[in-house]
Amino acid sequence: MMQDEGGLSPVAAGAIVAATVLGAVLVGGRSSPTPDHPRTRRWYKKLEKPGFTPPPPVYGMAWGGIQAGLAYGGYRLLRRLPSSERTLALTLWGVNQAAIAGWGEIFFGHRATGAGTLAAGAMIATSAGYVAAAAREDDIAAAAGVPLVAWVSFATLLAEEIWRRND
Repeated sequence: MMQDEGGLSPVAAGAIVAATVLGAVLVGGRSSPTPDHPRTRRWYKKLEKPGFTPPPPVYGMAWGGIQAGLAYGGYRLLRRLPSSERTLALTLWGVNQAAIAGWGEIFFGHRATGAGTLAAGAMIATSAGYVAAAAREDDIAAAAGVPLVAWVSFATLLAEEIWRRND
């Protein structure tokens, strides 16, 4: 259990994290190739993809774990005493939540595989930046961000292959 370190109260930190993560998930899911979006699903199924493309259920499991880790990291940072290091880490945390929300719209919503690849590549930098900034404030929050770095690195390679094979 983390001791109270002078940051936001547990309720306030939890509310901010829950609203931010839920917002990113809802916005990001608006264009995903799920049964709720049959046109997008058909388009994605028709794309030529590399053999290392995960089966559809893997995406939900991966993102569930990634967002749970990011939520915990954001919560821990919000509970810390305000500092410039905390502000930088939280800013990058928010940038990554916005990027998570926007990537699906770019890649799936606009069917822009090239722009989606570039956006995923940018997320490598922002997620690694988050981990580095968080490490200066809270090692556990930083560690909780490592799966995002790994996933967006893989996703960038996958998006690039889809772009190359289909454009």
